Amino acid sequence: MKVDVSDIISVNGASTKLDFQEAPPEREPVKGYTLGEDLSFAGTLTNVDGILHLDGRLKVAYDGVCYRCLGPVKGMLDLKINENFITGDDAEQNDMYKYKGYVLDISKALGDNIILNLPMKLLCSADCKGLCGKCGKNLNEGQCGCREDSVDPRLEGLVKYFEKH
Repeated sequence: MKVDVSDIISVNGASTKLDFQEAPPEREPVKGYTLGEDLSFAGTLTNVDGILHLDGRLKVAYDGVCYRCLGPVKGMLDLKINENFITGDDAEQNDMYKYKGYVLDISKALGDNIILNLPMKLLCSADCKGLCGKCGKNLNEGQCGCREDSVDPRLEGLVKYFEKH
């Protein structure tokens, strides 16, 4: 996602409108998440005293797996983007992205925003019951045949210990 900034780089206050739909910078930015075919971005890029300020809205669909039941989950990110770009070496110290010349690549900034806004633990629903810890049945589809009072065979010795004391 490269933008020609030659028209605005030398004029303080100059801006250009951006509106595009492209493939995301990475299809799988984080393990377990796959981004949709296209992401869309609409916004402006403005020169403010030599700092290029990117302001706009980013939308992208994603697919993932539920953290509790391992079922497929689809979601949508609708993000407000507000990033700055500078040519100097002190970009990282000022929490800005660095660029060179007259072409600005905004893919890193957009990719970082996507990664930071993906849910840490994706759920198919807030009341997802998950999987049975014994047999692995998806409890959203109904109860399994496991007994609640049965003890894991690996812990039998511990149960007998507590019965004596």
